[in-house]
Amino acid sequence: MGSQVDESLRALLEGDLQQYPERTAVLDEQGWNAFGELVGSAFHRAVGQRFLPGQDRAEIAKFVEEAGKPYVGTPVEIDSASGEALVHSVLGDTSTVADVLERFDEPDLARIELVLLRRLISDAGLTGDAFEKFLEDSGSDARPWSGEDKPAADAAS
Repeated sequence: MGSQVDESLRALLEGDLQQYPERTAVLDEQGWNAFGELVGSAFHRAVGQRFLPGQDRAEIAKFVEEAGKPYVGTPVEIDSASGEALVHSVLGDTSTVADVLERFDEPDLARIELVLLRRLISDAGLTGDAFEKFLEDSGSDARPWSGEDKPAADAAS
């Protein structure tokens, strides 16, 4: 991933999430693509580590509500139903995610995922080397989708 994208994600996960509008305002279209894929990859990985397919809906709703509570009334406030739909979609239940994808653009989806991702990382106790490994693995997972994983032969042509 591009260093600007990596640094933005790291800063938002470790620092003040309320800097989201400023941190992401500098991203161009390619940067947004890479950032969105990196956040999505990390979100998918963290949800899969925390929850199982078929997880109790009430437990997921409680998690989303608690994760979003610190951001109520701020620029990064999330819609709980949308957050729940995103978690359920990672777990294989896509019945409610289409509405979310229609209602929100990429910056909004990334914002929702970041709020939940911060809580997932905190709850998992990912710090130090474990946090670095998580980010590295998420970046590796995201590369093919962000257009940054071109084989050397393609790059030379």
